[in-house]
Amino acid sequence: MKSLRSAVVVGTGVLVVAGALPLQSAAADQAHIYLNSAQCDQPVNTWFDWQTQPLKVQAGDDAGALCRVQFGADAQGAKNVKLGLTISAQSVADSGYSAQQLAQRLSVRSYYFAGSVTDRAAGRRWVVNGDGSLTLDLPAHDFPVTDSSNWPDGVGMVDLYISGAPSVKSVLLQGLLELTADGLPEKLTKPVSINYVGDGGSIHLGDPSTLVPVSPARLLDTRAGTGAPKAKLGPDSTLTLTVAGRAGLPLTGVSAVVLNVTVTNPTEASHVTAYPHGTGRPTASNLNFTPGETIPNQVTVPVVDGRIDFYNHLGTVDLVADVSAYYTPGDAGSRYTALPTPARLLDTRAGTGSAKAKLGPDSSLTVQVAGRGGVPAEGVTAVILNVTVTNPTDESYVTAYPHGTGRPTASNLNFTPGESIPNQVVVPVVDGRIDLYNHIGAVDLVADVSGYFSASGSVFVPTGPARALDTRNGTGGFQGRLGPSAIALTVGRWANGVPPYGVTGAALNVTVTNATDSSFLAVYGTGPGWPIPTTSSLNFSAGQTIANAVTPSVGDGVIFANHVGSTDVIADVSGYFTAG
Repeated sequence: MKSLRSAVVVGTGVLVVAGALPLQSAAADQAHIYLNSAQCDQPVNTWFDWQTQPLKVQAGDDAGALCRVQFGADAQGAKNVKLGLTISAQSVADSGYSAQQLAQRLSVRSYYFAGSVTDRAAGRRWVVNGDGSLTLDLPAHDFPVTDSSNWPDGVGMVDLYISGAPSVKSVLLQGLLELTADGLPEKLTKPVSINYVGDGGSIHLGDPSTLVPVSPARLLDTRAGTGAPKAKLGPDSTLTLTVAGRAGLPLTGVSAVVLNVTVTNPTEASHVTAYPHGTGRPTASNLNFTPGETIPNQVTVPVVDGRIDFYNHLGTVDLVADVSAYYTPGDAGSRYTALPTPARLLDTRAGTGSAKAKLGPDSSLTVQVAGRGGVPAEGVTAVILNVTVTNPTDESYVTAYPHGTGRPTASNLNFTPGESIPNQVVVPVVDGRIDLYNHIGAVDLVADVSGYFSASGSVFVPTGPARALDTRNGTGGFQGRLGPSAIALTVGRWANGVPPYGVTGAALNVTVTNATDSSFLAVYGTGPGWPIPTTSSLNFSAGQTIANAVTPSVGDGVIFANHVGSTDVIADVSGYFTAG
């Protein structure tokens, strides 16, 4: 690849630009930096100057297209050297997308290397500027790093990989590469362009949103006529539930809702799917059940026109739905921080987080969550827990709710004697604590934290359910039941409704079916130095079909690890978290 030097700083105060007169500067600490070249590898191993022709970004291509930007410095170097890429406001306006929509549709990762110093390849975010333009947010570095054996003249490089979401239309975007540094009197720039080529496809990406916890409240109970007629949901039938304007949710500004959905009194083996109102019903499912079974699961559902839909496949079934939180566009709520791996906060069998004793009937247990397991001591508004009940003596239910508040009528787990069953819950935190209530009999409780909400962290983008993994048919790249081993799923794929780069966490519904043995499944993110958790995400018995919501960090992928026997595994994505 050629190295084309187009701008250089020499001495302490003279900027020389190829083909132009020097710009004088009186600054004694003038930066000694130049923007060298910008070349694109397209087709592969065929480089061209980015200034002379657009980079072609093919919609729907997860790998993306590569451009390499070179810069350099003399021996005196420069501080806080920062490369940027800005898409003009006019190009954004001409594209037919809003700046925020375009920012979501162009997924970018960068890789910095200079001498012996490198940055691990990482997803980068676009910043929406006040004038409607977009600027790629890249980290700053001190430069150069002296390593003449590898990089003569202190040359450094930034590789940019740009991937575009499926799109019906094609757009040409005009941009400007910009290099800044301490002591540099003005930006060094190169005009470049991106040809975002549509593939005829489409994708739903909701508004980046933050979480607002609410005290758990019942929105739907078909047994009592709450939120719907007093009647079971029949076969191949859909029920529409209004969520906006109820139970503390505003009439407008709800992008997604977090519900604990319980099926009860089913007449046949079936499944229920929750999805955005009025949209095409997905192939994904949220609850799988057998005749007479009562089973809960947490769902995060994008909201359209203030409503969501529920679909039942076979037989008739009663549905109960309790709300614990909602997402709203913008920064009015809290952001999410996914822990690298889940951490155990409570185990009444071992005396972890409480006394070593079962929780008795009509009793509550307080769990300290702040300051434990990677959760900060202050500023936490809610936590995501995987709560498992085991060794129950009676048919009962457990409710998780904010510490010290009135116990709601909602429930999170319903179970029968001897049953072990998990359910993910989003629980508002008061004074760093939450409460757990058991109705009848005695039961052991286990709670693992996977993340928390606070003023900093990632925003949530609701996408609607999409199937990312199904070992029964090879979806996600894995065919055949998972034995006592692990697989790593790439969640960041446009086919999953998730961008390839910059994703910090995912909202998954994970189902196991056709299990040969009683076992457990652990679902967690993987990355350099991340520990393997000792926690579980789903507990199941031989032949059982059961689902549970899981919100893992993503890192380099998501691991699905089965303990014993073999089982089919299914995972559906309802949204993702990203820095925003």
